[in-house]
Amino acid sequence: MYSFFSRSIYVPCLRQPASSLTTRKNLMIRKLLCSYFVISSLAMAAKPKLVVVISVDQFAYEYLVRFEDHFGPNGFRYLLENGANFSAATYKHAKNTTGPGHATILSGSYAEQNGIIANTWYDITAKQDVGCVRDKSTTLVGAEGVGSSPINFIGSTVGDELRISSNFQSKVISVSLKDRSAILLAGKLANGAYWMVDSSFVTSTYYTNPLPVWVSAFNTTGIINSYFGKKWERILPDEAYSGLDNDDAPYEDGGDGLGRTFPHTINGDNPSKITRSYYYALHRSPFGDEILSSFAKEAVKNERLGKDDHTDLLCIGLSATDEVGHAFGPHSQEILDMCVHTDQLLADLFGFLEIEVGLHNCTIVLTADHGITPIPEYILAHVPKTDAGRVKHTKVIDFCNAALTKTYGRLKNGSWIKRSINGNIYFDRDALFEKKLSVDAAAQVLADSLATMKEIAAAVAGIDLVNRPLSLPIEQKMRRSFYALRSGDVIHALKPFYIEDDGTVGTDHGEPYDCDAHVPLIIIGDGVRSGTYATDASPADIAPTLAIVLGVEFPAGCEGRVLTEALKLP
Repeated sequence: MYSFFSRSIYVPCLRQPASSLTTRKNLMIRKLLCSYFVISSLAMAAKPKLVVVISVDQFAYEYLVRFEDHFGPNGFRYLLENGANFSAATYKHAKNTTGPGHATILSGSYAEQNGIIANTWYDITAKQDVGCVRDKSTTLVGAEGVGSSPINFIGSTVGDELRISSNFQSKVISVSLKDRSAILLAGKLANGAYWMVDSSFVTSTYYTNPLPVWVSAFNTTGIINSYFGKKWERILPDEAYSGLDNDDAPYEDGGDGLGRTFPHTINGDNPSKITRSYYYALHRSPFGDEILSSFAKEAVKNERLGKDDHTDLLCIGLSATDEVGHAFGPHSQEILDMCVHTDQLLADLFGFLEIEVGLHNCTIVLTADHGITPIPEYILAHVPKTDAGRVKHTKVIDFCNAALTKTYGRLKNGSWIKRSINGNIYFDRDALFEKKLSVDAAAQVLADSLATMKEIAAAVAGIDLVNRPLSLPIEQKMRRSFYALRSGDVIHALKPFYIEDDGTVGTDHGEPYDCDAHVPLIIIGDGVRSGTYATDASPADIAPTLAIVLGVEFPAGCEGRVLTEALKLP
């Protein structure tokens, strides 16, 4: 159908991974060499009119392999057959969650540079949790409430550099169901970032006020509320689901009126009227991304993306897979159905881009922000004696309190621990003051004790992540997720097949293992050499590679490498 991509023989060039370089000076020299050779080879190739970066939230690479037989020719399969597919792409940080993943994709940097250590962290000075994009100096536009912005993101993105290099003539638009997905892909200088709040797509006063006319017009169509009462039916024949888990597994989360079995009715907790629960149910179904895709098409048409000589950038954060994966797990019938829906959505989107812009004028990137850990009870149902399970937040805090009390004695009042969140443990400073302890001394004692906890794979004091050599790969990943002004005093990672969760159903992600870190990385476009590459790669490599293709500066703080093996060279 789309035959303008030619298949070529793989020619490796400057493939030394960034992790093998010992100094930032060597890294810069390597980038300059890559730039010299690659820019010379791309100089005659026209820049794309439109770059489309698609991040499928919580989409493990293995879905492309396991569900391949169910995909049509024009979605995932089109990308796999005509694009550069990096089959071994993994995140090199420890905290595989939405905020850090999306912050990495178009900045090429990890939290050690960009500061996005998690979706939420604790501010020890302000004594409150901080959302990675929540910005109290802004308000929502299109809804009521506090706004969001890239206030906590440090550095720049490809979109930012594209805007600067074009004298701000290039447009950067980012859309998602989630604010952090849209904003962290967009960067600081985007024309607009939009996400869904209840029945509307909104932005914040950081970007614009009021909403653009086309966004308001989309909201007035009522499309978001039109799915009330719609049923999510299986899309494939019954036999296609036979190799998956039972449709009524007791560890699936059927909340917000969805139930655990097909068909799932999208009405939330009240079948008679729309409540906030309806929107949660909508996001936990293929229909959420279906609406988002319609909104993205409106952005292309109304912002006239790809219509002039200045390259534009469209970022699309498909969020529904994440919600489905959390609720039903990666081996459920729902996740297969969700992936097939996503395949059809991509095919429809690519067909739209062919008409509006011409796919030969586009460079398209497909990736994900993280993968997913299997539901622990799914593992235990098959091998009851294996090492897997849920770790309650209170268990971690109780263990920490007991270990510190054993070493330093009881406190007069309160707890040693102020907050434990996303693998970051923060001391109560009043407790340390009472015992006349330094943060670093107490952290090293706690890290040594916490490492003995049955469910913990590694625990490291923050000071050690900064000051001592790290020989273990898991510790090196933890270092990339560490930002001193925001990270905990002690950072820990769970063992494989464990999740930190107070419930009994569903699953989570956020650990350093490949089930959470191994994601798609596919690039397709003029100047890109198609094929499958098993070379070491990371979503952090997307930003410098696109920078070369677009002829713009590398984003500030970029740590990734240029994927030269997939660029057509002389």
